Amino acid sequence: MPRIPDLSDPRYLDEVGWFLYHEKYRRDRFGGSYDAERIAYSRLLRDEVLGFLGRPATWLADRTVVSIGCGCTGDLAAFPARTKVAIDPLLYVYQHLDMLVADETGGPTIYLSLGAEDLPLLDRFADLVICRNALDHMPDPRVGLGEIWRVLADDGSVFVSVDIGGEPTPDEPTVFSIDSLRALVSERFEVLTFTDGHRPHSVGRAGNVRLLARKVPDSSRPLDRAQVLKAYEARLP
Repeated sequence: MPRIPDLSDPRYLDEVGWFLYHEKYRRDRFGGSYDAERIAYSRLLRDEVLGFLGRPATWLADRTVVSIGCGCTGDLAAFPARTKVAIDPLLYVYQHLDMLVADETGGPTIYLSLGAEDLPLLDRFADLVICRNALDHMPDPRVGLGEIWRVLADDGSVFVSVDIGGEPTPDEPTVFSIDSLRALVSERFEVLTFTDGHRPHSVGRAGNVRLLARKVPDSSRPLDRAQVLKAYEARLP
């Protein structure tokens, strides 16, 4: 069952409090309601990701898209995808604070309130994974990237936007350099596009990197059909 973590812990309070503070004091780009602002940002993210992919919006119509570390920003609200799964360990909190965003495309988005380290999704489930402002929030991003690799289809891609430089904080414990990020992603993926010099998501970071990478498939399988059948037949009278 989902749970509400201890919000006196800065790791969680800083994350949730930022959205509440921004909703009340810092909405200055799109005007209107906070929902309208977050939908606008979802459209911008959709267009940016499709630009990296070199695909039109219609490409999403029969695809499965997963967002890792979606927060309450409605990352996938404007994505016209067949299946959308949003994952964040604080989604249960955002639901109880009435901060989830209605889907613009008729949805629905499936929300899973958990971390990226042990995703309850089958292997090769997703065509596209979006990891926006999330990798540096993970205590061990190698584990998170391993799960992203696992749930991606063999021809699937991951879009990553992550800050670099600065100092670790309670809610952003991992600090990347350009070289360390590229090296980590390259362990399981082929990096197709890599751009830096973007404005960081968080105060105190030196910059931001966006990249698109393709899964490097592994032909091994954890189970062998013949062995399972042989074991069963050995039990028959």
